Amino acid sequence: MRGGGPGFLELLEILDEAVTIRAPDDTIIYANKAARQDMGYDSLEDLRARSPRALMDDYLVTDEHGRTLHLEDLPSVKLLRGEPAEPLLLRAVDRATGEVRWRLLKAGVLRDVDGEMLAAVTVIENVTAVKMAELRTRVLAESGQLLVSSLDYQQTLRNVAQVAVPALADWCIVDLVDDNLRRENVVTAHRDPQRRALAARLRERATTDFDPGGALRRVLRTGTSELYPSISDAQLQQVAADEPQLQLLRELHMRSVAIVPMRVPGRILGVMTLVTAESLRRLDGEDLALAEQLAGRAAAAVENARLHTALLDVAATLQRSLLPDEPPEVPGWEIAALYRPAGSETSVDVGGDFYELFDTDEGWCALIGDVAGKGIRAAAMTSLMRHGARFASRAEPQPSAILGRLNEFLRQRPGDALCTVLCAQLAGNRVVLSSAGHPPAMIVSANGEVREAPASGPLLGAFADPQWPEQQLSVDRELILLYTDGVTETAGSSERFGVARLRGLMSAHANATPQELLAAVDTAVREFSAGPQRDDIAALALRPARTAG
Repeated sequence: MRGGGPGFLELLEILDEAVTIRAPDDTIIYANKAARQDMGYDSLEDLRARSPRALMDDYLVTDEHGRTLHLEDLPSVKLLRGEPAEPLLLRAVDRATGEVRWRLLKAGVLRDVDGEMLAAVTVIENVTAVKMAELRTRVLAESGQLLVSSLDYQQTLRNVAQVAVPALADWCIVDLVDDNLRRENVVTAHRDPQRRALAARLRERATTDFDPGGALRRVLRTGTSELYPSISDAQLQQVAADEPQLQLLRELHMRSVAIVPMRVPGRILGVMTLVTAESLRRLDGEDLALAEQLAGRAAAAVENARLHTALLDVAATLQRSLLPDEPPEVPGWEIAALYRPAGSETSVDVGGDFYELFDTDEGWCALIGDVAGKGIRAAAMTSLMRHGARFASRAEPQPSAILGRLNEFLRQRPGDALCTVLCAQLAGNRVVLSSAGHPPAMIVSANGEVREAPASGPLLGAFADPQWPEQQLSVDRELILLYTDGVTETAGSSERFGVARLRGLMSAHANATPQELLAAVDTAVREFSAGPQRDDIAALALRPARTAG
């Protein structure tokens, strides 16, 4: 080999980088000290005594995407066959020890003076520390994104388990527990469906209670993780309840196990179990630390999801309590109601739109309003407006007087408490209206002509002693719509639904029943909306009933 005398080899011996020289028959004819140590051989003779394929078979070798690599995939072997060879990043798991190694292989050709190929030289860079740090960073980053992607804790845990498999382990099992330590298996993740089926058979033989003397129970009791770098058959025999279960455990081919608590302040929600098997890896202390971070984040997500679910239940209960299920029967009137809260099934905001119908000494009153804000404060104000109006009407049933008393109630509350309200008193074919900053009622006649009433007075809660004018209307089979601004403020692709569009809808449905009108309003608003509903929608449609004869 020209240019490669003793001085050259001596120079290679003192290099920190691992260097090998491969002959055209694929045998390694030289490996410097760093390469021999990396492969676990004391001497070059011991290394050369193994065939190239035997050396490769000592490891489970894949590329960075998990594709299995063979001898023919190595850059030096490809060059010796006259094929182009780019640098190769590979992951090698020592079959004997379970140690994971990441290596970057760069190869070049040695030629004689005539240009004939003599051998291939490979420089092997140890990038294990960099790749393991990169993997741990990626696992935490991806899990962080997934943990906030859903408020369904079961789906969240399934997502996180898919991050852990196969980056951290071959299996990821999550068991949650109740106060009696009865467990719920939420996730059993593995890439191979057949292996998951094997785990399902194993779960069928398990109870929902944790073995009092088992590792899972200890982790739940102590809150301390447990790591088993190597799983022996004796350990399997110790935990198996019977021979069939032992056989199933053996079929898993477990190599190492980490069991970590899923902890939130004050309690432990469950355990996350990571298992290596066919990957041949052995979990170590760094893997355990990463698993603990993952389990802690997952536990926080589960707790947040449970709290959110509880808040949703409270919000839904509160929302249902704000409005009657259906409008009461009002003698001499046909009445229909529409109420559609903003948000979604995952929203805990309780809206402030409301309506109310109640009887007074001077006839029935219809009340519709919109409290500023959302949440518990808005709900409390909504309740105050609804029930306060009933109370106020006992002394003074006139619409303006009811608004005055409601204003006093709001002024007595700490902080800013504002509300718009439209109050309509119904008596025969006469309607008395009074508005506190609320959109006016729309009244449509049989010929489609639309008018609005009344003129608005100031918001409730804004001033100490305001006045609210009243307007009296005579209606004869005219259709009246009371609504909140959630209707007209509905956002389309480029504009709001608007008053003009609502007037046109009223005119087109002049001879509809109250139920038909509100159904048309609801449909029109839904079809117009270009995104999620941002505001509550409430509406009352009223029409004097036909008289006999």
